[in-house]
Amino acid sequence: MGFNRFYLNVIINVSPMALSCVASIFFLFEKSQLATAVFFGLIFLLLSGRLIYYVNRTNRILEKFLIYLREDDPTLAFTAKQMQKTFQGFHLSLQQITDELKDRRFEKELQSKYLQTIVENVNTGIISFDREGRVELINKTAKRLLGVPRLQSISDINRKHPEFGNKLMKLKPGEQYLEKVTVRDQFNHLSIKTAVLKSMGKQYTIISINDIKTELEEQELDSWKKLIRVITHEIMNSITPITTLTSAIKRKFSHKKESKPLVNITRGDLEDAIASADIIEERSKGVIHFINQYRELTKLPPLQVESIDISKLFKRIEYLFKEQLEIKNIRLVTTIQHKKTLMADIRMIEQVLINLVKNAFEALGNVANPVILFVSFLDIEHRIVIQVTDNGAGIPEKYLEQIFVPFFTTKDNGSGIGLSLSKQIMRLHKGEIIIDSKQGKGTTVNLKF
Repeated sequence: MGFNRFYLNVIINVSPMALSCVASIFFLFEKSQLATAVFFGLIFLLLSGRLIYYVNRTNRILEKFLIYLREDDPTLAFTAKQMQKTFQGFHLSLQQITDELKDRRFEKELQSKYLQTIVENVNTGIISFDREGRVELINKTAKRLLGVPRLQSISDINRKHPEFGNKLMKLKPGEQYLEKVTVRDQFNHLSIKTAVLKSMGKQYTIISINDIKTELEEQELDSWKKLIRVITHEIMNSITPITTLTSAIKRKFSHKKESKPLVNITRGDLEDAIASADIIEERSKGVIHFINQYRELTKLPPLQVESIDISKLFKRIEYLFKEQLEIKNIRLVTTIQHKKTLMADIRMIEQVLINLVKNAFEALGNVANPVILFVSFLDIEHRIVIQVTDNGAGIPEKYLEQIFVPFFTTKDNGSGIGLSLSKQIMRLHKGEIIIDSKQGKGTTVNLKF
């Protein structure tokens, strides 16, 4: 409707302009009436000026509207006086669009304030910074966890926690790691996660920080309880017979806290005492061996990292167990799905793989067509993964939570330190060991570096 009025108004202005122009020419050349021709010429000029003014006014209104769209100016408003006659319909359309944009702007502002309130009050620290390290956002939780009142650049963290800011700058998308910092004479155990966001052609890194001190303390306490339970069990298994046999020997050679006369001691008593002493000695050595194993578990040597060709590593393991594989009729199949070299301590990684193969031998004892698979691939984070799979008996679900507890074992002659040692070695390499096992269906162990 507004545009129809506009067209009509233009036609109404152009028609008398055309008539006045024709009249001016007619009276000038046909009638030779100069004054009348000039009169109609002036009318033509006045009508032309009126049309130009009308079009320019329309252009100014449209320009003002487009400026609002570009600058998102909430003060823009169109009055009925501006276009009340010829442009009122278009005015109404523009005003409706303007009102909708104002509502959307208001809704965006409310949403922005809502999100800012959430970010400020969550228990997770959040920091956002650009490629140059300029901090765009930091919430109060992040300030509290890091012990900084304000932060303009991510490198400013280095003043409080040396090299911490540099580590954050070097983090890759999706990377996660743990950091220990001191704030107000207290240790904060921080779990750091990173994500990357692109907005308006710029890239931003978003860091989320969580204090996991409580969770670590709970896990540590739970691990200590399990360890103490296993150690207590092992020591009691040795101490109980030692105590029993010591009491038996004492009864044979004493009566009512006094020594028996030599004439009352028989050869059988002596033989029983010697046999009991042998057992006591054996069990005492067992306790010493157990303690030495624990010391070995807690005192691993420093890493000697080198570049490892995984195909050669697999061949070394296969060669070590060549005879046993043939005797037990077990197939060892190796597959490598990448060309990346592994940076690790080859002696320690070999020890981990040896422990896993020995466990697989135990699980494959009564299985038809036993197979052990060695596979190496890159996960979605491009980390090297070495996967060891067997089609053996599997691990009962009730034992899965305890398999990494030192000295826990379900084997008759097991020491219970193989998997614990393997986990310690993977931690030294800043990697992890993950076991997936189902009873009767086999076991898969993933070593992630």
